[in-house]
Amino acid sequence: MAKLTVLGVGNILMRDEGIGVRVLERVQRAQSWPADVEFIDGGAAGLGLLSIVEEARRLVVFDAADMHLPPGESRRIGPDQVRFDAAGRISLHDVPLLEIIQLCEQFSRRPEVITILAIQPKAVDYGRELSDELAAALNRIVAAGVELVEAELKRIGIDLK
Repeated sequence: MAKLTVLGVGNILMRDEGIGVRVLERVQRAQSWPADVEFIDGGAAGLGLLSIVEEARRLVVFDAADMHLPPGESRRIGPDQVRFDAAGRISLHDVPLLEIIQLCEQFSRRPEVITILAIQPKAVDYGRELSDELAAALNRIVAAGVELVEAELKRIGIDLK
């Protein structure tokens, strides 16, 4: 079992909604990571993420989040800082990450530490390309993602140098 699980979530067919997966791909390729890190493309898996979150010791998540910030801005947040509206959910395939974490807490176990790199989207509609704003901010967001993964590894005593 990996000491650190890095999860990218989002639907890459819905433009900026897929930013979490796009960041995950680039962070994974950014350098040679130790075997203690597991990178998982969670896509838009909904309840399919339950076992991933449940089994993770420490979890870093990259995801789009409406924080009422300029598009492309990102923030490190914990699950306790996320609010969601379940009333807008269409089906169980559309279960928000926060609800997955809450289910793990209720019925099983959750990771010791969960850190989310939340990225403000602009365009959430059909298409594979990122908005101009997120495309322009992508290198900066990826750098923040790399820094976050490195910091988590350092916290558990794994030095990359």
